[in-house]
Amino acid sequence: MKKSIDTEAVVSRVLSEDILSLSQAQKELQAITGQRPDKATIIRWIRKGVGGNKLEGVRLGGRSIFTSAQAINRFIQQRTATL
Repeated sequence: MKKSIDTEAVVSRVLSEDILSLSQAQKELQAITGQRPDKATIIRWIRKGVGGNKLEGVRLGGRSIFTSAQAINRFIQQRTATL
């Protein structure tokens, strides 16, 4: 049951923020890091995470996956905290 509560919280949070398509997320990350990650990398960060940290994302419709600018910021903060 806890997983569904976490999922609901993530969906609510991401949809209330500045939502980004994967293409937009690529551009956002390129502006921050100077490198443009592949869409598959962003999907992997959402599904599996890196070092125990996941990028928050939502699936809308059949195949569309979205994240938010704020979720990217949280992901970078989490990854930086593990340095």
